[in-house]
Amino acid sequence: MKVIDHSNIGQIGYHERLQRKLATYIEKNINEDDSFIEQEIHNPYFLVNDTWNIEFIGAIPNFQEHYQKYNCKNKNVHFKIHSPSIKLELKYLWYHKLFLDEWTLKSNFIGQAPYLRKLTAFLNEKYLNLYSLLELDINRVECEWLIWLEQNGFKTQTTRKDKLYGDLTYKSHSATFLRLMYNTLLRLTDTREEWEKDCWDVRILNEQNGVKYSKSKHNFYMGFSNIQNIHLKNEMKSLKQRLLSKHNFSWCTTMNCGNFLASFLKFYFIY
Repeated sequence: MKVIDHSNIGQIGYHERLQRKLATYIEKNINEDDSFIEQEIHNPYFLVNDTWNIEFIGAIPNFQEHYQKYNCKNKNVHFKIHSPSIKLELKYLWYHKLFLDEWTLKSNFIGQAPYLRKLTAFLNEKYLNLYSLLELDINRVECEWLIWLEQNGFKTQTTRKDKLYGDLTYKSHSATFLRLMYNTLLRLTDTREEWEKDCWDVRILNEQNGVKYSKSKHNFYMGFSNIQNIHLKNEMKSLKQRLLSKHNFSWCTTMNCGNFLASFLKFYFIY
């Protein structure tokens, strides 16, 4: 396993920072004109409880509308990881997805919960004393994860029909879930300036640089991690100047431009 570089995470301890985050949450009270007022609530519910109940979350104004429409039997999501520090990281990931509206209540309690149970079983069996997900050699461990899934009867591939290309095979969500959690945690704990990262979050760019985006669309991220050639990656990141220019180059336009350039470079160069 590799050793996590705590020096890149801030002055206070890495997991201590996650604990502080989980000890509060942002409550959004929506006005009649669709504007909202944010208030920081100091409540350690998400930190101290290993089972999160939908009744508590549904009472938070942010989620009341979705809660009223929630009609599923599952009312709890459980964090049963034996390692306290890994449990803290997974709670933080769930908390982040919930409060940034990346997962709905149904996604949290129904859609993603089965994958959390699988990952919990895998880590408790294979990595009982692991300190952080970021210590994993993700390429090697992902292979272990796929083998473990298959041995336990879970699909690692899914097929769908395409009118042009016929049957196309993809990795299943179970297969990609470990890397999704790893990459999300890696991104969330990266304290570098947003422009320096290999994945830009437009919400952060909006706060720090006034980059405009449509809040009704969930295309928050632009990634460059798949570009191995450092010179090509830097050329792609020059899109920053477009976003900061005074020519109203929108986030959506920049993403479309980036996707086109990425496809072009992938065709002509070796990444």
